[in-house]
Amino acid sequence: MMNYDKIVTIFVFILFLLVQPCAGETEWIDHGKKTLYWGQTIDINDYTIEAVDFSPSRFTDFEDDWVLLDIFENGYYSDGATLAINNSRTNDTAVLCKDKLKIVVKEIITGFDIPSPYVVFQVYMLKEEPVSTISPEQWINETLEFSKFVSGEMYAGDWINVEIRVKKLKDIDLDFKINDSIPTGFELVPDPDKKLMWNLSFPDKESTDVRQYSMKATKPGTFTIPCARVVLEYRGATYTKLTDTSQIIIHGPDINITKTAKILENKSIAVTVSVKNIGDRATMVYVTDKIPENALLVSGNLNFKVVVQPGKTYSNDYILRANNNNNNINLPPATVTFKDNREREYEVRSEIVHVAVQTPTPTPTPSPTAISNSTQTLGIIEPDNSSIKEKLGGIIAILYNAICKLFRIK
Repeated sequence: MMNYDKIVTIFVFILFLLVQPCAGETEWIDHGKKTLYWGQTIDINDYTIEAVDFSPSRFTDFEDDWVLLDIFENGYYSDGATLAINNSRTNDTAVLCKDKLKIVVKEIITGFDIPSPYVVFQVYMLKEEPVSTISPEQWINETLEFSKFVSGEMYAGDWINVEIRVKKLKDIDLDFKINDSIPTGFELVPDPDKKLMWNLSFPDKESTDVRQYSMKATKPGTFTIPCARVVLEYRGATYTKLTDTSQIIIHGPDINITKTAKILENKSIAVTVSVKNIGDRATMVYVTDKIPENALLVSGNLNFKVVVQPGKTYSNDYILRANNNNNNINLPPATVTFKDNREREYEVRSEIVHVAVQTPTPTPTPSPTAISNSTQTLGIIEPDNSSIKEKLGGIIAILYNAICKLFRIK
């Protein structure tokens, strides 16, 4: 037989285990029994409790009376509850103010034989966790599991499923927000305008929520999947947690097309159309080109098709000649079409090319001096009358002397 002392020891040990709070169980601090009359208030730490209303008074007191209580936190309305005793539709206990305050009604007294109805209740406040013993990062890691899952390899144009999972690890009520984004070069499908924002509430223990959406890549390459973010507030503190970033490889062909031109010595135009595959899958390309109305094709082909391997470039050349005296020619864009491994078709165009053909300036032919059509005014020189008179006077004097000598006139 087992020793009596051993039995007692085992019994005490089991009893000790039973009275210990379970891991994760909410611990409350008892603030005593309170009495409130109709219209009165009572302050307990940051909370004010007011007895707003009671069930109507009757000639005799019934056990199913009820009371309406309003709760204010730091002067602002926070919560309210209707409580009763022995009422199958109304509880006698309420957990209020984001699970930080608990009220248990013990007695409700109404009737015509008392001056005013009143209520007797027990008040409990949630035991605060010591903030100095745990960092915010550790607290949220112990409170939430937060992860994001994306496939590692896909083809351009394929729908890529994204899953965001959040799991609550503590038996506390939580309200939080989730935000996410997609890499540059991706778009959401089927709704490109979808908002990656969710507001969630976890009232139950160990709740799990999964959010999903789809996106697709428009080009091949290696991309970084950005982290998702969860933000929550608890007891006045704000906590943030991020998922890890990841890499995704998008396969497929990706074709660039360019068009260039240069003027030759004979004033012809040499045109080059090049296609380059910057993706990681080969593809057959079909290139179509046009020439402007004021130009003639001298040699070469405008259209071609060719298989372009990843990282390779193929070029096609042809020669044009302008058929008028216009010095400027605009070469229209060339177009390339190709398909990826999923038989999806793509089309890309080059830029318009502006060509300035320099027409030589003709050498001027020598010509006789041109007669100006402008009217010229000829200046007329007037004679000097005094000079004429002097000259005439001298001539007359000579003639007079000659006549006198001839006739011996003295």
